[in-house]
Amino acid sequence: MVPSLLAGRLSLEERSSQDQVYLREAVLGVIAQVGEIDELIRGAIRGRSLKSVAHIEHNVLRLAIWEMLNRLEIPYRVIINEALELTRSYAGEPARGFINAVLDNLARKLRPEETMRSKS
Repeated sequence: MVPSLLAGRLSLEERSSQDQVYLREAVLGVIAQVGEIDELIRGAIRGRSLKSVAHIEHNVLRLAIWEMLNRLEIPYRVIINEALELTRSYAGEPARGFINAVLDNLARKLRPEETMRSKS
């Protein structure tokens, strides 16, 4: 079902073949790792239930965490910045602080060497 929805959406938009490949990889990658990703989110949203997180915020977090886990060539700061831009576009300013805090926390866990280097 998701591959056909994705193909339909891509047929409506003008995207480079590189964008299409990455979008497919990201969507299918998040789906394949959604359980692991959601567990990471649960552990990072101290004091909140995953059900209390808005769908758009949840999915922005999923995409960013998938990238942190699987796209090591992308610096974690770039991933966080892109997630914050998506959040600004689709969820508004108030959600940005939440997204930033969760991703910053998880970056230290998922990419400890990289985060330590950036603080030096």
